[in-house]
Amino acid sequence: MEIFINEVSLEGQYINEVEFRDAVKVFMAIFVLINEKIQDKKLYKEESPIFINYEAIRGSNFHTSLNLLKDKSLKIAFQNIVFNKSNPQEWRNEKLHSSKDLFDCLISDNNYKDVGDTSLAEVTERKLQNSDSAYLLINFPNSSFRTAHPHINDNCLITIIKNNDEINLICLDGIDSKLALECWLEHKLNLSQLEYSFDSTKSPTDKQTILRDTTRFKKTVNKCQGRVIYFELNTERHWYVDNLHYGQASHLEVFDKTGKNHLGEADLNGNINYSKSDSDKTIDV
Repeated sequence: MEIFINEVSLEGQYINEVEFRDAVKVFMAIFVLINEKIQDKKLYKEESPIFINYEAIRGSNFHTSLNLLKDKSLKIAFQNIVFNKSNPQEWRNEKLHSSKDLFDCLISDNNYKDVGDTSLAEVTERKLQNSDSAYLLINFPNSSFRTAHPHINDNCLITIIKNNDEINLICLDGIDSKLALECWLEHKLNLSQLEYSFDSTKSPTDKQTILRDTTRFKKTVNKCQGRVIYFELNTERHWYVDNLHYGQASHLEVFDKTGKNHLGEADLNGNINYSKSDSDKTIDV
């Protein structure tokens, strides 16, 4: 799953610092949910210096608008999202689209916006080259990107025309609120099926735990208590869901790479409690 910040949605739509502050809070809530709910993801943004070409508060470019924020802690947290080099990454380091191609966004009937050499162009090209992957654009609130999505509640549909081909339109998903993201995740991932109820009388499924992160874990052919044992790629540790506990007592068992040393118990998000290690526990790996 690839998620992009849509810098084109910065259109000077905020009249004053208060409106921009409220928009930043909405934007931050989106990223909190992304980091909570999506493990297998890649986050991308435009190169930071290019944001100077876009207005946030009307009459002020993005950098100036940030400096006008009175809540300094909010400003710092927001800067860490937009300008931190690792979260998200700058997509130009992996650019796929050609600057020679034309990319136009249909804003409304007969109203087009040139989005060549922007995140919108890059997402369009990536979708054309790899249609099996999921792509999402995060818009700044109250932008002109508000065409209602025909299939996903509270989402917008972003229509791109490449090289004036009005027959083969490219449609992209866009969101600008936490609620919109929740609807998108439910549509794409059936997210409700991934959430475990601690009132349950059954142990969680593998997908209801950190084990669903395929960038971190790989299934093995081995089992314990009838549950699949997973290999953690970075640490070479072995994990499985304890099939004998459920509800508030549900957890995962964690072993070293040999399977002979029990390291402790982990909660469903993968946080290990090393005080729960048990020297009598072993597994065959």
